[in-house]
This record gives sequence, C-alpha cells and structure tokens, in this order.
Amino acid sequence: MKVTLAAAMMAILMSSGQARADLTVFEKDGWSVYTNGLIGAHYQLVKGDADPSFKNGLPSAGGQVLDGRIISDMRDSTITLSDVRSGFIGTQIGFGVNRQISERTRITSFLAISMNGLNSNRGQNYQKDVDYREGWAAVESPYGTFKFGRMFGLFASSSAEVVVMAFHYGVGHPCVVNASTIACGSVGAGPLYAGFDGAFRYTSPRAAGFQFQLAIADPVVGIGIGMAPYPRVDADINYDQTFGPARVRVFAQSLYDRIYNSTAPSGTTPGTATPHDVWGVMGTALLNVGWFGLGGGGWTGAGIGERVPMEATDPSNPISFDKSATHELRLFRGFYGNLQLDIQGTLLTGGGGILFVRPTALDESDMASSDVLKQQYEFHATVSHKFDAIVLNAEFMHWTSQWHYGEKQNLNFMGVGANYVW
Repeated sequence: MKVTLAAAMMAILMSSGQARADLTVFEKDGWSVYTNGLIGAHYQLVKGDADPSFKNGLPSAGGQVLDGRIISDMRDSTITLSDVRSGFIGTQIGFGVNRQISERTRITSFLAISMNGLNSNRGQNYQKDVDYREGWAAVESPYGTFKFGRMFGLFASSSAEVVVMAFHYGVGHPCVVNASTIACGSVGAGPLYAGFDGAFRYTSPRAAGFQFQLAIADPVVGIGIGMAPYPRVDADINYDQTFGPARVRVFAQSLYDRIYNSTAPSGTTPGTATPHDVWGVMGTALLNVGWFGLGGGGWTGAGIGERVPMEATDPSNPISFDKSATHELRLFRGFYGNLQLDIQGTLLTGGGGILFVRPTALDESDMASSDVLKQQYEFHATVSHKFDAIVLNAEFMHWTSQWHYGEKQNLNFMGVGANYVW
C-alpha cells in the first residue's frame, strides 16, 4: 500500500504551464494536434543510514524512505543501494488537440501518460505502472482561461518552479528507495508536491504583471477522515514582469478544505462529526538575469503533510494528523531555495530546503501512538548540459531526517543520467 500510494502521489510531472517544446504533427481548418515528452534513465547510488528501528518501539509517522529492512534483519545499520530510475519527471509522453474557434478564442487540451519506473516489473505478464497523469481541456479568451479536467494542482505549484531548477533532468530523493517510483527531487524537505486532481480552474488575463487564479478541486483524505459537503478551494495571485534583462516572478498561494472526523452511534450515544480546517499558505519568488537564476520561498499550514497537501501515504500512521479520537491536525513549515548559473548552456545548480513538523499534545505524551517526524533537511548540487534534444545530468544530494524522540537518518544520493526531450 505504501509503495503504491507513494508512486501515485509522489511522481512529479510538471504542469502544462511549464515551457514545452511542443511538436505539431497535424494542422488543418482550425484544428491542430501536437505532442511533447521526455524519455530518461538515471543511475543512482544511495549510501547512508538504513531506516531506524525506533528505540521507543513506536512506529514512524513520516520520514522513512522504506529501504526494505525489517526488525529481524541482522545486517549492518547502513545501506548501499544501486538502481536505474526514470527520473524526477519520469518517462512520459503527452498529446493535445487544439481548436481555434475565432481570432481571439481557442480550446486547448492535453493528455499526459507517464511510466513510473524503468526498472519496474521486468516480466511480461505484470502491470507496467502506466499513469494517466493529466487529462484536461481549457477555453482561452480575452476574458481569461477556464480549465477543467485532471490537472497539476494550484497550491504548491510555485515550489515546483524552484524544484525543477535543480531536478528537471535528475532524480534527487527517490521517494521509496527500494521500489521503482518516479523520484521526488527535493520534495519533503521544504518544497511540496501539488499533486494531480480533478478540478475546475479560472485564470484571469494578466494586467500590469498580475494574474489571479482560483481552483475548485477534489480533495485527498485518509482513513477515518471524511470530506465536507463542499470541495477544496485553492487560490493564487502571481506577478510576472520583465525589466530589461531581468525577469521577476512572485507567487502567493493558499489552500482551504474542511474535513470531518466522525464516530458512529453506539446505543443511546449519538454519533459525532468533528470538523477540521485544513489550510496552507505559500510564497515563492524567482529572479532571472542573463546567466544567473535565483528562486526560493516558504509555506506553513495545518494538516498538509511533509510532501503533499492532506497527505495520507501511510493510512496506519498518517503524518497530516495524529491518531487521537479527535484526529488533531499537525502544523508544518517549510523553506526552500536554489541558485543557478548558466555557463554557455551548462546549468550549475545548488540549493537546499528544510521542513519542520510541530507535534500535537498526543505526540508528546506518554500515550503517543507514533514517533512523528520532527524535521527533514537536505542540500544538493546538480549539473546538466543540453546537446540538441539530449540532456545529460549529474547530481549529489545529502538528506537528513530526524524524529521527535531523537532517531536520526542521514543519506547520500548520487547519480548520472540522460534525457531525450521533445
């Protein structure tokens, strides 16, 4: 269950808003069909501490990389793992059909198909973990854009803008080190993954550099948590302006969703439905001046999780909320940043991030049901170079996880890879 959910939730394909080298394959009578995609393979070496066996006997809520060890495993407490992975964005291909209705109005669409890992299910009779990541259409007019379908989420999409500075063509943290999932980049140690949800989204025209976006999205909930009678709401105000050689982008984003923790009636005792307000706010800024790029930001929220909004990757030990009768939401803070230099087409990027988790009263009591993640931080360096449609990449990342009762894990991720992009 953990591996399946991690693969589905953590696999990161950048949104359609990213610049794409679209290849038009057909155009006639106002209709056009285009494709874009990426094929990549990356060798990764992982060395460091195995997942800890917690001294207090409590299971972990968040943080572990699931290296396959069990308590009865008598090997050394360190791991050395060697794997070939698809990369941060993953092997994927996209198709779209556009329709020009009038001079100022058109319909665009996109369907993205992604493969979780190059090393998955080598036999011929097994499921190949193909994920239909996006499937949306959008009506574009002078009055704004109305987009509907399954799409990359709005809240936390700005942190993805910073993550791809380093890991667009790399791997970073592999999410689950002993399984073939698309990697996480640096998500979980500062940045968040917006996820893919069914949604309706309105994007206003840009005026004086400013733009507004509002999305009504399908929320993600965990075991023991029910949805409210209304959907999740994401909002975004962003600024994008060029001043001579400099481009400045600033994002302010928010998320709100009400969820319920319910109990069934018992005898003469009526059932209850306790509301919880999941919320998050995020700010991100990016600056590009010629060969120099800088991006960073931070966020905070309740019930968000370490990696994705409303995270419940492990239903038995959720990170978003504790296991008390009231399912109290945990509070989170994250910070992230990257510095990039473009030296004649070679991109040199370095940066890092940190996540803080505030424990609840249950987490700190003698009745604690899990050892909750306290903080995660990482620093990394990557280098990539593009030769026509081929992009070569090399990377290093150091990752540290620390839990509330003192357990700690240090890991180093090293890799090289090649990507074909169109």
